[in-house]
Amino acid sequence: MKFRAIAAAVFVACVGAGAACSSSKSPAPAVPVEGAKKSDLSLLVGKWSGDYESKETGRSGSIVFELKSAGAQTGQGDILMWPRGSKEPETTPPPSGELTSEQLEKMPHVLRINFVRSEGRYVTGTVETYKDPDCQCDVRTTFVGSIDGDVIVGEFTTERYDQPALKSKGTWKVKREKK
Repeated sequence: MKFRAIAAAVFVACVGAGAACSSSKSPAPAVPVEGAKKSDLSLLVGKWSGDYESKETGRSGSIVFELKSAGAQTGQGDILMWPRGSKEPETTPPPSGELTSEQLEKMPHVLRINFVRSEGRYVTGTVETYKDPDCQCDVRTTFVGSIDGDVIVGEFTTERYDQPALKSKGTWKVKREKK
């Protein structure tokens, strides 16, 4: 892959994640949703977007999620993760023109929201297992948040499968888009 492909790959990842919930025929992955009561899911109806960050890992990213109706069993959405150092500009292309493993690790990753549950004014969920760009190991992420009108604010915890005691935390916030 040529050095110029970095920009193209980043552009494709950003456009893909940004467009994921922007059309009525969303290409974003289906996300199973569950509510303790139907009224709990009604609080999640709409198109949500926002961001997250972890000061511990230096990662940040964007979140998109859409639930079309309280009777739906699935929503759609995903997360775009920017690894630490990924937003820093590259100064010189590698001599070979090929991307280095370090450059590949700094590329944004699209993460799949695995499951969302709503109960009362609280939401919980999981992110599909992914490879952590720092340890190159599989990790799992869980999240919790509180719904306040058109805003959900929460925290997430990521833990390694190989060493569950090693955890990192962060915060997230999404807002419902006005119709």
